[in-house]
Amino acid sequence: MMTSIRTLCVVIGASLLTARTVAQVDSVALRFASTITGSELLEHLTIIASDAYQGRDTGKEGQKMAAAYLKEAFVQAGIPPLVPNDPSAVVDGYFQPFEVIEERSGTISLVKGDREFRYGKELVYFQESLSQDLRVDQLTYVPTKYHPPANSLLGKDVLINGSSWEGIPELLQGLRDRSEEFRKAGARLVLVSVEDLGALIKQLHLKRSQMRLADQAKKTERAAASVQVILVDASALQELVGGVALGKWTKKKRIRTLPVQLDVAVTTAEQRLTTENVLAYIEGTDKKDELVVLTAHYDHVGVEDGVVYNGADDDGTGTVAMIEIAEAFAMAKAAGNGPRRSVLVMPVSGEEKGLLGSRYYSEHPVFPLANTVADLNIDMIGRRDSAHATSEPYIYVIGSDRLSTGLHDANEKANGLYSKLVLDYTFNAESDPNRFYYRSDHYNFARKGVPSLFYFSGIHEDYHQPGDDVEKIDIGLLHQRTLLAFHTAWILANQEERIVVDKPIKP
Repeated sequence: MMTSIRTLCVVIGASLLTARTVAQVDSVALRFASTITGSELLEHLTIIASDAYQGRDTGKEGQKMAAAYLKEAFVQAGIPPLVPNDPSAVVDGYFQPFEVIEERSGTISLVKGDREFRYGKELVYFQESLSQDLRVDQLTYVPTKYHPPANSLLGKDVLINGSSWEGIPELLQGLRDRSEEFRKAGARLVLVSVEDLGALIKQLHLKRSQMRLADQAKKTERAAASVQVILVDASALQELVGGVALGKWTKKKRIRTLPVQLDVAVTTAEQRLTTENVLAYIEGTDKKDELVVLTAHYDHVGVEDGVVYNGADDDGTGTVAMIEIAEAFAMAKAAGNGPRRSVLVMPVSGEEKGLLGSRYYSEHPVFPLANTVADLNIDMIGRRDSAHATSEPYIYVIGSDRLSTGLHDANEKANGLYSKLVLDYTFNAESDPNRFYYRSDHYNFARKGVPSLFYFSGIHEDYHQPGDDVEKIDIGLLHQRTLLAFHTAWILANQEERIVVDKPIKP
């Protein structure tokens, strides 16, 4: 008898839970979510990620073509031009223009006699802190695990063996940590021996030009308090130092000095360009002064050696998701079911050059950031990574709980009711060596205290490669993930209470 009663209670409980779940489903949200289709996502993506768009490089013709395409898509969706309080903030009702300075790569090179070691071939670096030529007469070899005391290397030029770090994430984290140590120790220059510099250049696309916002200080000015770090191919370094076996030195925990004769040559070349964020604004009803923002970068890395990098996944997928989500909200508004809070769908430019478009918006917001409820950012949602090659449909969620439990709960609710994806929080860990939380456009909202979430499907073999093409996109997964972003935005825009920041803001 007791077993039967327990069974009956379980059945009744399950029935009540099912009833509550069904009652929570928003039939209006489902109606307009149904306007987002895989076929339309594919249609837009086939255009945006075609060779005709020349890789959508920031400030170049292909990016301008993509901006025009996005505007036309928003016009066709019935989204009216935006008329901001400051008429100079928006051009043509759909564009937030901003200027960037393109800095030609390779302004620092190493010279030994008649031999020049150049950027993108024998060496790379991540910033320029030198403004004038240097003569190097001696290198101070510092073992990787030796931690120099403050001011112990004043004015010295340092050599370290980067081969002791395994993998690019570990190398990058090691460089960040050691650069700060060497700065405090007073070093002037740090040369890092790297075994496979070509792989590093290829994966991180370090050969391309660098950019900064025109209203930002030059990198050399911003980095004036930093030490110049240059990564040198191991074989080239052997030429520079005369065949010293660094591998043997690495096992010793002591500093050595090495006489050399080389020059560090510094040249500069800049070009001013204009690019733009694209704005699709759907005004809300009773809570219209509050704003939900959706972002995805529509720029990519352009053309290299005559080869077009189409960026179908990075971030063509996020770009076409913006089109479909904006259209769904516009149709809802036209049918009298407009969002209570306003929604700004904003494809941004310049992400590949350092999150420039989102940074510009965060510094020059069209709508007050204090009124901005959240930013939902999409950057690559069209493929599977190796960790999920055979898994159930999934999405990485990054940052949802960093500032607001309300944002995290809204996304979990949207997924539980509608999308049914496996939510993977692996890259949300603060200890994540990939640091993805800091590497896409949501971060420029988060650093200003706006709750922000980043949807991502992971790195694959075509990341920043010519093979990132449309035919490799999983349209079913792209559709399912786009629906999650739409439903989360719908909840945030329509629920009674605005989500709040209830976690500390960290830089």
